Amino acid sequence: MKFGVIGAGVTGLATALELSKTGHDVVIIERDQTPMPKTHDEAFDWDRRGAPQVRHSHALLGRLHNILRDNHPEVLKSLLDNGVTEINLVDHMPETLDDRQVLDEDINLRMLAARRTTFEWVLRNTVMSNPNVEIRTGLGVTGVKKSEAAIPKVTGLYFDRGLNEDFDCVIAANGRRSNAPEWLRDAGIEAPDEVVEDTGIIYYSRFYRLPDGIELPVGDRLVAGDLGYLKYGVFWGDNGTFSITFATSDTDKTFWGIKDVEMFESVVDAIPAAKEWISLGATPLTGVHSMAGLLNRKRTLKRDSEVVVDGFHMIGDALICTNPLYGRGCSTGFWQAHLLANAIRDHGADTTAQSESFLLSVEQNILPWYQASVDSDRGSRAASDGEDDDMTIMKRSILKDGLIPATRSSAKVWRGFMKMMNLLADPSILTEPEISSEIMKVWADRDQRGPEPSLGPTREEMMDHLKLTHVS
Repeated sequence: MKFGVIGAGVTGLATALELSKTGHDVVIIERDQTPMPKTHDEAFDWDRRGAPQVRHSHALLGRLHNILRDNHPEVLKSLLDNGVTEINLVDHMPETLDDRQVLDEDINLRMLAARRTTFEWVLRNTVMSNPNVEIRTGLGVTGVKKSEAAIPKVTGLYFDRGLNEDFDCVIAANGRRSNAPEWLRDAGIEAPDEVVEDTGIIYYSRFYRLPDGIELPVGDRLVAGDLGYLKYGVFWGDNGTFSITFATSDTDKTFWGIKDVEMFESVVDAIPAAKEWISLGATPLTGVHSMAGLLNRKRTLKRDSEVVVDGFHMIGDALICTNPLYGRGCSTGFWQAHLLANAIRDHGADTTAQSESFLLSVEQNILPWYQASVDSDRGSRAASDGEDDDMTIMKRSILKDGLIPATRSSAKVWRGFMKMMNLLADPSILTEPEISSEIMKVWADRDQRGPEPSLGPTREEMMDHLKLTHVS
């Protein structure tokens, strides 16, 4: 079959990688005019206007690592050859766990540390080496071609400058800004309404590099925290790089000045876990990049369990996008590409069956993460707005005084949490009896144990540190 893949980001490249390996011909259409950089460091300056998130922190989670390990070892090898770090999470198991025995299943607890641009550069180089794949850059899609049938079938694409081309199947992998639904509507194909919920945040990222010979100060804890008014995280990168990301409410202007370098660095200075990384002589590689208008959104091409269009798929953020602060986007996009390739392999030229199978897989494997993102963001907004109800307050207490300390004392909780964080088990794993009982035991002892160490200053302390007054 001949596939047209719209978008040369991670999800589009992953789709081309999966399909071309099974003998399909793939044409990738990318609106950005993006000549290939020669090195991974040059790739960091890649002009990717259509993907502004490439300048922000990314996590390449266990699910993605394991798909590469089991299906695309040449990609994994090239990543490692280009300075990407393979993180064996067992090496960072807390010393305080009740059982530090390594299990056979722990071989899956591995992730990758890389800048998004390095990962995308390696991936594109690999995909371009396949003779079944053609990449056309600087070409915009303007609509879809279709033929009439009981289920309307997409048969090709219209491009800028009056061009068009036929395809056996079209895959829209053009990100959270995808206008694929408009293309379908313009062709007379009505997809169901999408569900949208604002994340309520603005986030800010800056990249750094440590001097040669200085190791990243990686310990046995995630460098991340939620201070209520501010969330933060430190993300490992490739070749001695790392990034720091902050997120604030998009309705509280008090800390919007974090977009300025001086204030960003002052906030870093106030958070010990982040300051430690900077204090080793790190050199900034970028200014501060900010991003707003972030949504949790899900789309579908099914109505009442029936697909509404044949020969057309949406995938990655074009189908389901979540708060990028949680770092799941590249991994869930690659996972969706793998699920779609499985559906195509299983159903051959029956494109309707492909769609049914793929969308079912998405419902089973990807939607739990969408819901987890929505639930977490609702809780954060309620806390920020002072609108917590008793149940929300209780959940936050169990998270802070139960789950987090339990990951440092119980091997069962640590392992379950690592699986959940790396998309190897959906969030419900933490409610399984043998894990939830450990969490509740720790939570019940919170008063005897004393308060958890502070993750950072209170809002008032931070405002004093930054010499800020409240901004309404």
